Amino acid sequence: MLNILACCVAALLIAGEVARFGGSVRFVPMALDELAVAALLLWAAWRSRRDGAVWHLVGWGAFCGLSLVQLVETADHQMHGPAKAAGPAYLVILSAMFGLGAGAIGRALRLCRVHSGQQ
Repeated sequence: MLNILACCVAALLIAGEVARFGGSVRFVPMALDELAVAALLLWAAWRSRRDGAVWHLVGWGAFCGLSLVQLVETADHQMHGPAKAAGPAYLVILSAMFGLGAGAIGRALRLCRVHSGQQ
């Protein structure tokens, strides 16, 4: 289930960045962080069949870091200006992203514990 979630979230990250910056000369510098996180999530889904859930910790940790940075930046804009019209919606979405990532990390930690024989 974690592999499917990682692939779906990676696909959404890639699609979102292509929709946002596709055709722009700023695509590579502006979308590089999201594309790198998407690549980590895809790598985690691929490698977990052999190595267990340890790579999910890396991929989802990067996802949480990315979403938390964007959440803080958006909240700062909303509190101190210039406020964005869609800011409240972004805050809700980014909070949900962070919660999803934190839940995936918890699941990956449980899988790593079971895989190593600890309970």
